Amino acid sequence: MTVPESGDIPVSSADAFRRAALFASGLLALRQSPRLHELLHELAHQASAPIAGVSVIDGQFCWLPVAIGLDVDRLPIAEALCVDERGLPRRAIEPDLLAIPHFAAHPAVAGPIAIRAFAAAPLRGVEGVGLGAVFIADRVARTDFIDCALPILDDAADRIMIEASAPHHLRRMGRSTLDELERLIREATRNGDDELVTAIDRVLRAVLPHTGLRHL
Repeated sequence: MTVPESGDIPVSSADAFRRAALFASGLLALRQSPRLHELLHELAHQASAPIAGVSVIDGQFCWLPVAIGLDVDRLPIAEALCVDERGLPRRAIEPDLLAIPHFAAHPAVAGPIAIRAFAAAPLRGVEGVGLGAVFIADRVARTDFIDCALPILDDAADRIMIEASAPHHLRRMGRSTLDELERLIREATRNGDDELVTAIDRVLRAVLPHTGLRHL
C-alpha cells in the first residue's frame, strides 16, 4: 500500500480535514498517471537530481505514492524530511544534511536511505491546507540547490496540483472521494465536532460538481 486508504481513522480534527482536502484534491488519482511521472522526470532533469517524488501526509505517516530513484513506500512522520516539527509539509532547502547537527543522525540521512541533500515545496489543497510535498534529493552534497531548487520545485508543485484538479481525474475518483468525505462527516458528527462537520461539508459541496455525480 503506497497511499492512505479510505476507512482509516484520523487521529485529530486537523488530520481529518487534511484527509478531506486530500481526497478532494485529485492527488490520489495521480498515483498511476503517466503525466505525473513525466513531471517528476522533468523535475529531476532540471535539477540534475537522481531522486524526485511526491509525498502525502496522512496521520502518522508520510506516503510516497510516486518517487524516482527511491524505493520507499512510506515513512513515519518522525523520519520524513518534508515536514516541520508539527508534522506539516514545509518548504525546505538543505544542501548538506550531514553538516547540520539536527539532521546528521536523522534516520533518512544516517540510515539506509542515505539522503545528503534535500529540497521540497508544499502541495496545498483547499483553504491552503498542506497535503504533502514535491521534493528532490541527492546522496551527495548539493550547494547548487541553494540557488536553483526552490523556483523549480514551486513551479512543479503548481503543475502537479493543476494536473490533479483536471476533471477526468476527479471524475475517475468521484464515488470514492464522496464516500470518504461522507464517512469523515459521519465520524465528526459522532464526535460532536460541529466545526469540522461544517468544514468538510464545505469541501464536499465544492468538489461535487467536478466528480460527474449528480447526487450525494
